[in-house]
Amino acid sequence: MAPGRQRTPAAGSLALVGFMGAGKSCVGMAVASRLRIAFADTDELIVERLGPIDRIFAEHGEEYFRSAEREVVLAALSNACELPCVLSLGGGAVTSADVRSALGGLQHVVWLEAPPEVLFSRAAGGGRPLATDGGRFRRLLDERVPLYAQVATVRVSNDGSRPLSDVVDDVIDGCVAEGRSG
Repeated sequence: MAPGRQRTPAAGSLALVGFMGAGKSCVGMAVASRLRIAFADTDELIVERLGPIDRIFAEHGEEYFRSAEREVVLAALSNACELPCVLSLGGGAVTSADVRSALGGLQHVVWLEAPPEVLFSRAAGGGRPLATDGGRFRRLLDERVPLYAQVATVRVSNDGSRPLSDVVDDVIDGCVAEGRSG
């Protein structure tokens, strides 16, 4: 099928998961635009509600942030079950068992993957409080990989070697194929 195709996943909404730097926001906006459905980035929803994420971490700590993230993500997932959209979840959202369970309510959960060095190069220096130390970054990634694998119905590489349009095609095609087999 030619670039810019309009095929849509079998039904409803899709969520993008993956580690920080995977490109969930960028890819999510492009997928939503292609499918002509709404887009929501749960990190942006948190920022709108509570302020910058790095400030939340500095002033209240990670536990407070994760609690707020859980609340925002669960509300967004509930809405996504009612109104078709593309959701980009923060990299740590899957650490919540409630979020992992709620993701089961969506037919399509796409895990955007990239090699650790690519993820770190994208995330470091961007004001992300958990992307300041390469060793800690890698340990967090290793802890979360099984959680992404648990919730994902589709896996797509976004390692920077291909144009965004190809990644978008893979997301949509993966959801279409998964919808036929699911």
